[in-house]
Amino acid sequence: MAGVRVCVGPVAPTSAEAWIGWAREMIEARRRQPETAVKLPTQVLDDVAAYVESWAGANRPGDVFQWQVDVDPDELEYLTNALYNLDLRLADEAAPAEARAFHLVLVQALLFALAQESPSRAAFVEQLRPSWPVAAEVL
Repeated sequence: MAGVRVCVGPVAPTSAEAWIGWAREMIEARRRQPETAVKLPTQVLDDVAAYVESWAGANRPGDVFQWQVDVDPDELEYLTNALYNLDLRLADEAAPAEARAFHLVLVQALLFALAQESPSRAAFVEQLRPSWPVAAEVL
């Protein structure tokens, strides 16, 4: 299987730790929402949570955070879309300031890798960017 290389980092491990901790809290809060609330499907939360744990496992205090993986293009598109939807639902629940750098680097890395995969996915990324506030930010 040919995968797409996703490279996240370098970024300060304190930023990664802050965002990962915040993401864990937000995912669990979404799981506890009543059935009447507009929420993400359990599978999406599970899949994003699995990646959050992968990033947590790659984070080492004192080192620069870097994470690389080869991902199936369909899985990468799914993850990017899932993170986008999670971010939209969390727009009113700002992450800690120290988490900003990791969040920016993560989103930019996902979008860059996805855009490199094919022209159709590059078009998808360009449609996504304007409606995803963090995708338009720079460090």
